[in-house]
Amino acid sequence: MKIFTSIIIALSLIGCSTKKQERFVDINDSKFHIKEYGNGGSTIIFENGMASSMDTWKSIPDSTAKMSNVFTYDRAGIGKSDTTSTKRTIPNMVNELRQILKKEKLEPPYIYVAHSMGSYLARYYAIHYPNEISALLLIDPSPDKLYDDYNEQEYKDFKSYGDKSYSNSNIGVRQEWENYLDNRKYVQNASISDNIPLVIISATQWDFYTYHSEFMNNNENSNHL
Repeated sequence: MKIFTSIIIALSLIGCSTKKQERFVDINDSKFHIKEYGNGGSTIIFENGMASSMDTWKSIPDSTAKMSNVFTYDRAGIGKSDTTSTKRTIPNMVNELRQILKKEKLEPPYIYVAHSMGSYLARYYAIHYPNEISALLLIDPSPDKLYDDYNEQEYKDFKSYGDKSYSNSNIGVRQEWENYLDNRKYVQNASISDNIPLVIISATQWDFYTYHSEFMNNNENSNHL
């Protein structure tokens, strides 16, 4: 927690009365649950992992809101947000996010904090809209190339495990899982600009971290912890 918050503080320095707003925003006929608050300055976007609502961050956004503006939200079909007929691809989800930010008049550049599958959105955003991102912080990001290294049986077993795990979940959760493996194609073999500082925090009790160094750029402010 202390390391995480320290990194957020450092990133927020790149680049006032407190306000707190939790509400719903209409985008493409769907209501998105959002929360936007803080002390001004750069906006920090928190992107949840797969099938996770904004509640997954617990008190961390509140801590960072003391020094910056914070934006958290539930993707379509997750948490309190409406489901949508729009396919759950990374480009579609990033497009929805950008529409929300524009509607809320939250101006770039943003500090983008993302966990697990949420890192696909953050990486895609930084790759395609680099001028809108001032820094990235990825926490245990999904390692797209890990699944390429699976043999046929391992891939099949992983897919079957996920299908079973999410079989009784709501439609929004199932849609994210059903598109999860295919979504990695949107960030593979694409580099993040060296102009964007990138910090990755990896847990070492599983094999994700062995792939994380491949995401790094050459910015002197970047680090893999």
